[in-house]
Amino acid sequence: MAKGAAKGPTVASLKKVTPENLASLGVERLAELLVSVAETRPDLKRRLRMELAANQGPEHLAAEIDKRLGSLQTSRGHVVWRQKPAFVRDLDALRRLIAERLTELDPAAALDRLWLFLQTAQPVARRFRDRDRDGAVAAAYVRAAADLGRLLADQDPHLAANALIDAVAADPEPWAVWAPETLRESSAAMAAVALKAARGRLGGAAPSLAVVRALAQAAGDLDALRGSWSLQALANPSVAAALAPQFLAAGRVGEAGEILRAAAPQPTGPSGRLPPPDFAWESAWIDYLDQAGETAAAQDVRWASFERTLDVDRARSFTTRLADFDDVEAEGRAFAYAAAHTDFERGLGFLMAWPALAEAARMIAARPDDLDIDPAQAELWAAQLRRRFPAAAHRLLRAAAAAAFRRREFKLCDRLTEEADTIIL
Repeated sequence: MAKGAAKGPTVASLKKVTPENLASLGVERLAELLVSVAETRPDLKRRLRMELAANQGPEHLAAEIDKRLGSLQTSRGHVVWRQKPAFVRDLDALRRLIAERLTELDPAAALDRLWLFLQTAQPVARRFRDRDRDGAVAAAYVRAAADLGRLLADQDPHLAANALIDAVAADPEPWAVWAPETLRESSAAMAAVALKAARGRLGGAAPSLAVVRALAQAAGDLDALRGSWSLQALANPSVAAALAPQFLAAGRVGEAGEILRAAAPQPTGPSGRLPPPDFAWESAWIDYLDQAGETAAAQDVRWASFERTLDVDRARSFTTRLADFDDVEAEGRAFAYAAAHTDFERGLGFLMAWPALAEAARMIAARPDDLDIDPAQAELWAAQLRRRFPAAAHRLLRAAAAAAFRRREFKLCDRLTEEADTIIL
Protein backbone atom coordinates (compact mmCIF):
# COMPACT_ATOMS: atom_id res chain seq x y z
CA MET A 1 0.00 0.00 0.00
CA ALA A 2 1.35 3.41 -0.94
CA LYS A 3 2.39 5.65 1.90
CA GLY A 4 -0.40 7.99 2.92
CA ALA A 5 -3.15 5.95 1.19
CA ALA A 6 -6.49 6.07 2.98
CA LYS A 7 -7.32 2.95 5.01
CA GLY A 8 -10.67 1.24 4.44
CA PRO A 9 -13.10 0.47 7.26
CA THR A 10 -12.15 -2.37 9.55
CA VAL A 11 -14.30 -5.45 10.09
CA ALA A 12 -14.95 -4.32 13.67
CA SER A 13 -16.15 -0.88 12.56
CA LEU A 14 -18.47 -2.44 9.97
CA LYS A 15 -20.13 -4.51 12.72
CA LYS A 16 -21.04 -1.46 14.82
CA VAL A 17 -24.74 -0.63 14.97
CA THR A 18 -24.82 2.69 13.10
CA PRO A 19 -27.36 4.09 10.60
CA GLU A 20 -24.79 3.73 7.80
CA ASN A 21 -24.01 0.07 8.57
CA LEU A 22 -27.68 -0.83 9.02
CA ALA A 23 -28.52 0.77 5.68
CA SER A 24 -26.14 -1.68 4.04
CA LEU A 25 -28.45 -4.55 5.08
CA GLY A 26 -31.09 -3.36 2.66
CA VAL A 27 -34.69 -2.33 3.17
CA GLU A 28 -36.19 -5.82 3.09
CA ARG A 29 -33.82 -7.29 5.67
CA LEU A 30 -34.28 -4.33 7.99
CA ALA A 31 -38.05 -4.65 7.70
CA GLU A 32 -37.85 -8.34 8.61
CA LEU A 33 -35.73 -7.55 11.66
CA LEU A 34 -38.09 -4.79 12.81
CA VAL A 35 -41.14 -7.04 12.52
CA SER A 36 -39.34 -9.78 14.43
CA VAL A 37 -38.38 -7.46 17.29
CA ALA A 38 -41.82 -5.80 17.32
CA GLU A 39 -43.45 -9.16 18.06
CA THR A 40 -41.77 -9.06 21.49
CA ARG A 41 -42.09 -5.29 22.01
CA PRO A 42 -45.70 -4.01 22.05
CA ASP A 43 -44.48 -0.42 22.36
CA LEU A 44 -42.33 -0.76 19.24
CA LYS A 45 -45.14 -2.47 17.35
CA ARG A 46 -47.49 0.38 18.27
CA ARG A 47 -44.92 2.95 17.14
CA LEU A 48 -44.43 1.20 13.81
CA ARG A 49 -48.18 1.06 13.26
CA MET A 50 -48.42 4.80 13.90
CA GLU A 51 -45.58 5.54 11.47
CA LEU A 52 -47.37 3.48 8.83
CA ALA A 53 -50.57 5.40 9.57
CA ALA A 54 -48.70 8.69 9.16
CA ASN A 55 -47.72 7.62 5.66
CA GLN A 56 -51.43 7.36 4.84
CA GLY A 57 -52.13 10.93 6.00
CA PRO A 58 -52.64 12.97 9.19
CA GLU A 59 -56.19 11.71 9.76
CA HIS A 60 -54.93 8.13 9.94
CA LEU A 61 -52.14 9.03 12.39
CA ALA A 62 -54.60 11.07 14.48
CA ALA A 63 -56.94 8.07 14.66
CA GLU A 64 -54.13 5.83 15.95
CA ILE A 65 -53.09 8.48 18.47
CA ASP A 66 -56.70 8.79 19.65
CA LYS A 67 -56.82 5.04 20.32
CA ARG A 68 -53.74 5.27 22.51
CA LEU A 69 -54.99 8.38 24.32
CA GLY A 70 -58.28 6.62 25.00
CA SER A 71 -56.40 3.66 26.42
CA LEU A 72 -54.36 5.91 28.72
CA GLN A 73 -57.54 7.63 29.89
CA THR A 74 -59.44 4.44 30.72
CA SER A 75 -56.81 1.87 31.77
CA ARG A 76 -56.74 1.11 35.47
CA GLY A 77 -54.12 -1.64 35.75
CA HIS A 78 -51.19 -0.89 38.06
CA VAL A 79 -47.77 -0.39 36.49
CA VAL A 80 -45.16 -2.14 38.63
CA TRP A 81 -41.64 -0.80 38.97
CA ARG A 82 -40.21 -3.27 36.43
CA GLN A 83 -42.67 -2.05 33.80
CA LYS A 84 -42.18 1.63 34.50
CA PRO A 85 -39.15 2.37 32.23
CA ALA A 86 -40.90 0.86 29.20
CA PHE A 87 -44.14 2.65 30.08
CA VAL A 88 -42.36 6.02 30.31
CA ARG A 89 -40.59 5.43 26.98
CA ASP A 90 -43.93 4.60 25.36
CA LEU A 91 -45.57 7.67 26.91
CA ASP A 92 -42.80 9.95 25.71
CA ALA A 93 -42.84 8.38 22.25
CA LEU A 94 -46.55 9.20 22.02
CA ARG A 95 -45.83 12.78 23.06
CA ARG A 96 -43.16 13.12 20.38
CA LEU A 97 -45.45 11.65 17.73
CA ILE A 98 -48.00 14.35 18.50
CA ALA A 99 -45.56 17.24 18.99
CA GLU A 100 -43.33 16.41 16.04
CA ARG A 101 -44.82 13.98 13.51
CA LEU A 102 -48.47 15.06 13.66
CA THR A 103 -47.52 18.73 13.97
CA GLU A 104 -45.65 18.48 10.66
CA LEU A 105 -48.76 17.04 9.00
CA ASP A 106 -51.60 18.90 10.75
CA PRO A 107 -50.75 21.46 13.48
CA ALA A 108 -54.40 21.97 14.48
CA ALA A 109 -54.91 18.24 15.00
CA ALA A 110 -51.67 18.07 16.98
CA LEU A 111 -52.80 20.91 19.25
CA ASP A 112 -56.07 19.11 19.99
CA ARG A 113 -54.19 15.90 20.84
CA LEU A 114 -51.72 17.68 23.13
CA TRP A 115 -54.62 19.00 25.22
CA LEU A 116 -55.97 15.43 25.40
CA PHE A 117 -52.52 14.06 26.22
CA LEU A 118 -52.22 16.38 29.23
CA GLN A 119 -55.66 15.27 30.42
CA THR A 120 -54.32 11.72 30.79
CA ALA A 121 -51.91 12.79 33.53
CA GLN A 122 -54.28 12.08 36.40
CA PRO A 123 -55.49 8.61 35.33
CA VAL A 124 -51.91 7.63 34.47
CA ALA A 125 -50.62 8.80 37.87
CA ARG A 126 -53.17 6.59 39.63
CA ARG A 127 -51.63 3.51 38.03
CA PHE A 128 -48.35 3.85 39.92
CA ARG A 129 -48.17 2.48 43.46
CA ASP A 130 -44.92 4.38 44.09
CA ARG A 131 -46.59 7.68 43.09
CA ASP A 132 -43.85 8.31 40.52
CA ARG A 133 -41.16 8.92 43.13
CA ASP A 134 -38.44 9.56 40.57
CA GLY A 135 -40.63 12.00 38.63
CA ALA A 136 -40.09 10.27 35.28
CA VAL A 137 -43.80 10.19 34.38
CA ALA A 138 -44.37 13.77 35.54
CA ALA A 139 -41.40 14.91 33.42
CA ALA A 140 -43.07 13.57 30.26
CA TYR A 141 -46.09 15.77 30.94
CA VAL A 142 -43.90 18.79 31.66
CA ARG A 143 -42.31 18.29 28.23
CA ALA A 144 -45.79 18.04 26.72
CA ALA A 145 -46.71 21.36 28.36
CA ALA A 146 -43.70 22.96 26.66
CA ASP A 147 -44.73 21.40 23.34
CA LEU A 148 -48.18 22.89 23.85
CA GLY A 149 -46.67 26.34 24.36
CA ARG A 150 -44.87 26.15 21.02
CA LEU A 151 -48.13 25.34 19.24
CA LEU A 152 -50.11 27.99 21.11
CA ALA A 153 -47.56 30.60 20.02
CA ASP A 154 -48.92 30.27 16.47
CA GLN A 155 -52.57 30.60 17.51
CA ASP A 156 -54.78 33.65 17.88
CA PRO A 157 -53.84 35.02 21.36
CA HIS A 158 -57.48 35.26 22.51
CA LEU A 159 -58.37 31.73 21.45
CA ALA A 160 -55.17 30.32 22.93
CA ALA A 161 -55.62 32.24 26.19
CA ASN A 162 -59.22 31.10 26.66
CA ALA A 163 -58.29 27.49 25.97
CA LEU A 164 -55.48 27.69 28.52
CA ILE A 165 -57.66 29.23 31.23
CA ASP A 166 -60.37 26.62 30.57
CA ALA A 167 -57.81 23.89 31.14
CA VAL A 168 -56.43 25.50 34.30
CA ALA A 169 -59.90 26.09 35.75
CA ALA A 170 -60.76 22.43 35.19
CA ASP A 171 -57.62 21.11 36.93
CA PRO A 172 -55.44 23.82 38.55
CA GLU A 173 -52.99 21.62 40.47
CA PRO A 174 -50.89 20.20 37.61
CA TRP A 175 -50.98 23.54 35.81
CA ALA A 176 -49.10 25.12 38.70
CA VAL A 177 -46.16 23.09 37.35
CA TRP A 178 -47.02 23.07 33.67
CA ALA A 179 -47.95 26.73 33.13
CA PRO A 180 -44.39 28.15 33.39
CA GLU A 181 -43.23 25.64 30.77
CA THR A 182 -46.13 26.41 28.43
CA LEU A 183 -45.72 30.16 28.83
CA ARG A 184 -41.97 30.02 28.30
CA GLU A 185 -42.64 28.80 24.76
CA SER A 186 -45.72 30.86 23.92
CA SER A 187 -46.21 34.61 23.38
CA ALA A 188 -46.37 37.49 25.86
CA ALA A 189 -49.53 38.68 24.10
CA MET A 190 -51.28 35.39 24.84
CA ALA A 191 -50.11 35.53 28.47
CA ALA A 192 -51.49 39.07 28.86
CA VAL A 193 -54.92 38.03 27.54
CA ALA A 194 -54.91 34.91 29.73
CA LEU A 195 -53.99 37.00 32.77
CA LYS A 196 -57.07 39.17 32.30
CA ALA A 197 -59.26 36.11 31.84
CA ALA A 198 -57.77 34.45 34.92
CA ARG A 199 -58.90 37.26 37.24
CA GLY A 200 -62.52 36.35 36.80
CA ARG A 201 -62.17 32.59 36.42
CA LEU A 202 -59.47 31.31 38.75
CA GLY A 203 -59.85 31.24 42.51
CA GLY A 204 -57.38 32.10 45.23
CA ALA A 205 -56.12 28.58 45.98
CA ALA A 206 -52.36 28.04 45.85
CA PRO A 207 -52.25 26.21 42.46
CA SER A 208 -54.36 28.91 40.78
CA LEU A 209 -52.22 31.67 42.28
CA ALA A 210 -49.11 29.93 40.97
CA VAL A 211 -50.60 30.00 37.47
CA VAL A 212 -51.53 33.69 37.84
CA ARG A 213 -47.95 34.48 38.83
CA ALA A 214 -46.61 32.56 35.86
CA LEU A 215 -48.97 34.47 33.59
CA ALA A 216 -47.95 37.82 35.11
CA GLN A 217 -44.26 37.03 34.63
CA ALA A 218 -44.76 35.89 31.05
CA ALA A 219 -46.82 39.00 30.30
CA GLY A 220 -44.28 41.28 31.99
CA ASP A 221 -46.99 42.64 34.31
CA LEU A 222 -45.06 43.32 37.51
CA ASP A 223 -48.00 45.03 39.22
CA ALA A 224 -50.14 41.93 38.75
CA LEU A 225 -47.28 39.79 39.95
CA ARG A 226 -46.85 41.85 43.11
CA GLY A 227 -50.61 41.93 43.65
CA SER A 228 -50.81 38.14 43.61
CA TRP A 229 -49.01 38.06 46.97
CA SER A 230 -50.64 39.02 50.26
CA LEU A 231 -48.95 41.56 52.54
CA GLN A 232 -48.09 38.71 54.89
CA ALA A 233 -46.44 36.78 52.05
CA LEU A 234 -44.51 39.86 50.91
CA ALA A 235 -42.96 40.02 54.40
CA ASN A 236 -41.33 36.65 53.66
CA PRO A 237 -37.68 37.25 52.65
CA SER A 238 -37.71 34.48 50.04
CA VAL A 239 -40.74 36.01 48.30
CA ALA A 240 -39.19 39.48 48.36
CA ALA A 241 -35.88 38.08 47.10
CA ALA A 242 -37.63 36.53 44.10
CA LEU A 243 -39.80 39.56 43.34
CA ALA A 244 -37.50 42.55 43.86
CA PRO A 245 -34.90 41.62 41.17
CA GLN A 246 -37.66 41.69 38.55
CA PHE A 247 -38.49 45.28 39.52
CA LEU A 248 -34.79 46.14 39.42
CA ALA A 249 -34.48 44.65 35.95
CA ALA A 250 -37.40 46.80 34.82
CA GLY A 251 -35.74 49.94 36.23
CA ARG A 252 -38.31 50.29 39.02
CA VAL A 253 -35.64 50.69 41.67
CA GLY A 254 -37.70 52.51 44.31
CA GLU A 255 -40.41 49.85 44.28
CA ALA A 256 -37.78 47.12 44.56
CA GLY A 257 -36.51 48.86 47.70
CA GLU A 258 -40.04 48.99 49.15
CA ILE A 259 -40.48 45.26 48.57
CA LEU A 260 -37.17 44.43 50.23
CA ARG A 261 -37.69 46.75 53.21
CA ALA A 262 -41.04 45.09 53.91
CA ALA A 263 -39.20 41.78 54.33
CA ALA A 264 -36.11 43.10 56.15
CA PRO A 265 -35.01 41.34 59.38
CA GLN A 266 -36.86 42.60 62.44
CA PRO A 267 -35.61 42.72 66.06
CA THR A 268 -36.56 39.63 68.05
CA GLY A 269 -36.47 38.62 71.70
CA PRO A 270 -35.85 40.74 74.79
CA SER A 271 -32.45 41.85 73.50
CA GLY A 272 -33.96 43.40 70.37
CA ARG A 273 -31.17 41.98 68.23
CA LEU A 274 -31.56 41.58 64.51
CA PRO A 275 -31.45 37.97 63.29
CA PRO A 276 -29.09 37.12 60.43
CA PRO A 277 -30.67 38.12 57.10
CA ASP A 278 -31.81 35.57 54.56
CA PHE A 279 -28.92 35.15 52.09
CA ALA A 280 -31.06 35.52 48.95
CA TRP A 281 -32.81 38.59 50.40
CA GLU A 282 -29.42 40.05 51.25
CA SER A 283 -28.21 39.49 47.68
CA ALA A 284 -31.21 41.35 46.33
CA TRP A 285 -30.69 44.12 48.89
CA ILE A 286 -27.09 44.58 47.76
CA ASP A 287 -28.21 44.83 44.13
CA TYR A 288 -30.82 47.39 45.15
CA LEU A 289 -28.26 49.51 47.01
CA ASP A 290 -25.96 49.47 43.99
CA GLN A 291 -28.71 50.52 41.59
CA ALA A 292 -29.94 53.17 44.02
CA GLY A 293 -26.45 54.74 43.99
CA GLU A 294 -25.63 53.69 47.57
CA THR A 295 -22.43 51.89 46.61
CA ALA A 296 -20.64 52.43 49.93
CA ALA A 297 -23.60 50.92 51.81
CA ALA A 298 -23.62 48.00 49.38
CA GLN A 299 -19.93 47.37 50.08
CA ASP A 300 -20.56 47.45 53.84
CA VAL A 301 -23.27 44.81 53.47
CA ARG A 302 -21.02 42.65 51.27
CA TRP A 303 -18.24 42.65 53.87
CA ALA A 304 -20.59 42.00 56.78
CA SER A 305 -22.15 39.15 54.81
CA PHE A 306 -18.72 37.66 54.11
CA GLU A 307 -17.78 37.79 57.79
CA ARG A 308 -21.02 36.05 58.70
CA THR A 309 -21.05 33.40 55.96
CA LEU A 310 -17.46 33.08 54.69
CA ASP A 311 -19.01 33.04 51.24
CA VAL A 312 -16.37 33.25 48.50
CA ASP A 313 -18.60 35.08 46.04
CA ARG A 314 -19.42 37.76 48.63
CA ALA A 315 -15.74 38.39 49.33
CA ARG A 316 -14.82 38.40 45.65
CA SER A 317 -17.69 40.76 44.85
CA PHE A 318 -16.38 43.09 47.57
CA THR A 319 -12.73 43.06 46.46
CA THR A 320 -13.36 43.41 42.72
CA ARG A 321 -15.11 46.72 43.30
CA LEU A 322 -12.06 48.27 44.97
CA ALA A 323 -9.35 50.35 43.32
CA ASP A 324 -5.92 48.91 42.50
CA PHE A 325 -3.89 47.91 45.60
CA ASP A 326 -6.98 48.34 47.78
CA ASP A 327 -8.27 45.07 46.41
CA VAL A 328 -5.02 43.28 47.33
CA GLU A 329 -5.21 44.66 50.86
CA ALA A 330 -8.86 43.57 51.14
CA GLU A 331 -8.00 40.06 49.93
CA GLY A 332 -5.34 39.81 52.62
CA ARG A 333 -7.84 40.97 55.22
CA ALA A 334 -10.34 38.32 54.06
CA PHE A 335 -7.69 35.59 54.13
CA ALA A 336 -6.62 36.57 57.65
CA TYR A 337 -10.22 36.60 58.84
CA ALA A 338 -10.84 33.11 57.43
CA ALA A 339 -7.55 31.73 58.83
CA ALA A 340 -8.50 32.86 62.35
CA HIS A 341 -12.13 31.76 62.15
CA THR A 342 -13.41 29.71 65.09
CA ASP A 343 -14.80 27.11 62.69
CA PHE A 344 -11.54 25.70 61.30
CA GLU A 345 -13.11 23.67 58.50
CA ARG A 346 -15.22 26.60 57.23
CA GLY A 347 -12.25 28.94 57.35
CA LEU A 348 -10.01 26.49 55.52
CA GLY A 349 -12.83 25.80 53.05
CA PHE A 350 -12.92 29.50 52.14
CA LEU A 351 -9.16 29.60 51.49
CA MET A 352 -9.25 26.42 49.42
CA ALA A 353 -12.22 27.64 47.37
CA TRP A 354 -10.68 31.07 46.62
CA PRO A 355 -8.06 29.46 46.04
CA ALA A 356 -5.45 30.85 48.43
CA LEU A 357 -3.31 27.73 48.81
CA ALA A 358 -0.32 29.36 50.49
CA GLU A 359 -2.56 30.88 53.17
CA ALA A 360 -4.37 27.53 53.56
CA ALA A 361 -1.04 25.73 54.08
CA ARG A 362 -0.01 28.28 56.74
CA MET A 363 -3.37 27.85 58.48
CA ILE A 364 -2.92 24.06 58.60
CA ALA A 365 0.59 24.46 60.04
CA ALA A 366 -0.49 27.09 62.59
CA ARG A 367 -3.51 25.20 63.97
CA PRO A 368 -2.58 21.52 64.25
CA ASP A 369 -4.97 20.92 67.14
CA ASP A 370 -7.97 22.00 65.01
CA LEU A 371 -7.43 19.54 62.17
CA ASP A 372 -10.72 17.69 62.64
CA ILE A 373 -12.01 17.57 59.08
CA ASP A 374 -14.36 15.29 57.20
CA PRO A 375 -12.15 12.58 55.61
CA ALA A 376 -13.57 13.01 52.10
CA GLN A 377 -13.00 16.76 52.31
CA ALA A 378 -9.48 16.22 53.66
CA GLU A 379 -8.64 13.97 50.70
CA LEU A 380 -9.98 16.51 48.22
CA TRP A 381 -8.04 19.39 49.74
CA ALA A 382 -4.89 17.30 50.10
CA ALA A 383 -5.04 16.53 46.37
CA GLN A 384 -5.12 20.30 45.67
CA LEU A 385 -2.23 21.02 48.05
CA ARG A 386 0.15 18.11 47.51
CA ARG A 387 2.07 19.47 44.52
CA ARG A 388 2.95 22.91 45.91
CA PHE A 389 2.46 22.35 49.63
CA PRO A 390 3.12 18.66 50.31
CA ALA A 391 3.64 19.12 54.06
CA ALA A 392 0.19 20.64 54.45
CA ALA A 393 -1.38 17.85 52.41
CA HIS A 394 0.45 15.28 54.53
CA ARG A 395 -0.80 16.85 57.78
CA LEU A 396 -4.38 16.90 56.53
CA LEU A 397 -4.34 13.22 55.58
CA ARG A 398 -2.59 12.16 58.80
CA ALA A 399 -5.11 14.10 60.90
CA ALA A 400 -8.02 12.55 59.01
CA ALA A 401 -6.48 9.07 59.43
CA ALA A 402 -6.08 9.60 63.19
CA ALA A 403 -9.70 10.72 63.47
CA ALA A 404 -10.83 7.63 61.54
CA PHE A 405 -8.77 5.42 63.89
CA ARG A 406 -10.45 6.98 66.93
CA ARG A 407 -13.83 6.19 65.38
CA ARG A 408 -12.60 2.60 64.79
CA GLU A 409 -12.91 3.03 61.02
CA PHE A 410 -9.75 1.06 60.43
CA LYS A 411 -10.07 0.54 56.66
CA LEU A 412 -10.53 4.25 56.14
CA CYS A 413 -7.61 4.95 58.45
CA ASP A 414 -5.35 2.60 56.46
CA ARG A 415 -6.38 4.16 53.13
CA LEU A 416 -5.72 7.71 54.34
CA THR A 417 -2.38 6.67 55.84
CA GLU A 418 -1.32 4.99 52.61
CA GLU A 419 -2.29 8.12 50.67
CA ALA A 420 -0.26 10.28 53.06
CA ASP A 421 2.76 8.00 52.64
CA THR A 422 2.75 8.61 48.89
CA ILE A 423 3.49 12.31 49.41
CA ILE A 424 7.16 13.19 49.02
CA LEU A 425 8.10 15.75 51.65
